[in-house]
Parts: sequence; structure tokens; C-alpha cells
Amino acid sequence: MGENFRVMDERRARPDPYFSHWADQAARRTIAARPDTEIFVVAAGITPSGVVHIGNLREVITVDFLARALRDQGVKVRFIYSWDDFDVFRKVPTDMPRQEMLQENLRRSIADVPDPCGAHDSYASHQIDTFEKSIEPLGIEPEFIRQSRRYRAGDYAQGIRRALEHRNRIREILDQHRNELLGDDWLPLAGFCDDCGRDRLDFEWDTEWGVRYRCRSCGHERQLDLREGGNVKLPWRVDWPMRWAHEGVSFEPGGKDHTSAGGSYDTAKGIVRDVYSWSAPQYVGYDFVSAKGQGGKLSSSKGGVVDVTTCLEVYEPEVLRWLFAGYRPNTEFAISFDLDVIKLYEDYDRAVRLAHEAEDGGKKDKKRQTARRVLELASVS
Repeated sequence: MGENFRVMDERRARPDPYFSHWADQAARRTIAARPDTEIFVVAAGITPSGVVHIGNLREVITVDFLARALRDQGVKVRFIYSWDDFDVFRKVPTDMPRQEMLQENLRRSIADVPDPCGAHDSYASHQIDTFEKSIEPLGIEPEFIRQSRRYRAGDYAQGIRRALEHRNRIREILDQHRNELLGDDWLPLAGFCDDCGRDRLDFEWDTEWGVRYRCRSCGHERQLDLREGGNVKLPWRVDWPMRWAHEGVSFEPGGKDHTSAGGSYDTAKGIVRDVYSWSAPQYVGYDFVSAKGQGGKLSSSKGGVVDVTTCLEVYEPEVLRWLFAGYRPNTEFAISFDLDVIKLYEDYDRAVRLAHEAEDGGKKDKKRQTARRVLELASVS
């Protein structure tokens, strides 16, 4: 491990100008923030509420670029991808089959909604399997984690209890950005009824490991032990910082909607510091990716989105990676499926030619190095 730190110290003192991509800059910040770290955990994640589209690809490919940049700095990396399939199924995408069945399952956990296509054990599993297979050609290989399984196995029992013990501090942090303040009896708990599956629960806590709930939808009541797992979880704004500490996350990006003042990243920074004794990971906010002609942010719940598999019918994996690598994360762009595809391939070919030109000591050398680095990050292997 000492040799690892020596290499990092040398590279911080004399950063190689070749590593000038935004991912390289973020990698150096990540290392500098936690210089004694042996394995850097980088994280991404999404709720599989509908078709996981090309806009969602931006998060996972952003982390993939960062993971590669960290490894190029000589450090070890663990790349995790969380499926937030324990979230509430709130809206039925318009292009999903069996609309009536899905409507009947609103307010249940996404992990418990039946697959309308009949191919998987749940709606969540269908979306998850489709996306995981679609990114294999892109050379993106994270460690996938299903949060429904983690919660139900009791893996986060300590994290939930810690939130309950510090509920007053959490409430103070959240109330700083709320118009309607949380009540004194508020508990940082959410979950689903074991009888009807709905999320309309009232909770009580015995100050130890016991939690009792009553369902407002069907009247079912249950006493459970957090250490044994079950259908109780933390609400999103507490769940996110808890998992940062649980996994030891050093870097995680987020959409620009998370980075506004009082947004989920803002409140999570205070919660992870004051409740879980961990510091927030290095962060890169990313802008939206759209399909040309559709305009605006892609939405799984609205339907009609373009997925990764469809993109790969038009773009070769290296070209699609190159397209994402060529933009800074905070830059919005649209993916074309018209005649602009030809121009984009021509631009890619020019970049390849530029990268293979010999350096001559002139002003163009910097452009050649930039082209090489982007193509290196765009490589599938």
C-alpha cells in the first residue's frame, strides 16, 4: 500500500499533461480528498421505474470514465451500480403493456410489481435485465446492487437505527429547505405493507431495534426487528447519505436537479457528516441527454424514450462512448438518428486520424493529445 501512496504523491506533484480530460481532473480531486484510501469506491444508480434510456446512460458512463481515469492514476477502484428497485411505483409509463394491471400496482415497491411482459419475476427485474445486457457491448462492468434485497436482508439495520437515533438532527437539516416543516413526531422511515404492499404507513420506534407500523390503506399492523430485514427502509434523502457511508463512496455524480440549493445532494452532505461520520463523495453534476427531435428531458414515466440497444443499432460502441466522452458532464447534448449520424461518423474518423498523427512540436500537438485521450476513454477494451 505504501508504494501505491508514493505513486499517487508523485503524480499529484507532477501531473502528466496527457491526463487532462475532465475525468482525469475529477480523478485527481477524488484522490486528493481521500489520500489514505486503498480502494476508491465510485458509485452510480437509478430507479428502474420504466425503460432505462440513453439519458440514464450518462450517469453510468460518467462513472465508468472516472473509474478508468482513477486506474490510470495507479489506484484500485470498486465500481458499484445501485438499482433503487425498493422505490415506490408512482406512475405507469404510457408505452407499457397491460396498463390496467400496472395501475392496480401503483404505490407498491417496484420490486414487487409484476412484469407486464411476463418474462421476468417483476417489473423491476425486466427493466434491470434489459439495461444490464444493453451496456455489455460498451465495456461497462460495474458491480450491480439491488437495494430491495439489501434492505430485506437487514443489511442496513445499523444505518436505519442510526438515522432514528439522530432523527432530530436530520429533521433540522431537511427543514432548512422545506416550506412545510416536519412534525416533532416525524421518523425517517418509509416502506411497504406486508399485506397490501402499499406505502401508506405510520410508524413507531421502541428506541432499540423494534419498529411497528400500521397501514393506512388496509389497516394491517406489524412489529418487526430491523436486524431481520423486511419492508422498512429509509426515505430517499436519508437513504442516499447512509449508503455513502455504508459503502465508503469516494465519487458519485448526479443530475442537475439534485444539485440545486436545498436539493438532495445539498441535504445529504449534512446528513452524512452529522449522522454517519463520513464526508460527501466528490461530485460531478451532469446535464440531460436527449434524442434529437424530441426535445427536453427524457422521462421513463412518460414513455417513448430511446434505449441503449436502439442507439447501438445506429452507433458502434466506440463511437457512442466517444460521443459521451467528448462532452463535459455539465453540457447538454442530443443524440441524432437522422442524416447527422453520417456527420458524426465523419467527425469520429477525423479524430482517429488526428490521434494517429505524429507530434511535431507545434500548436496542434495539444489537439492530438486530447484526441488520443478521448479515444482511449472511448475504447471498449
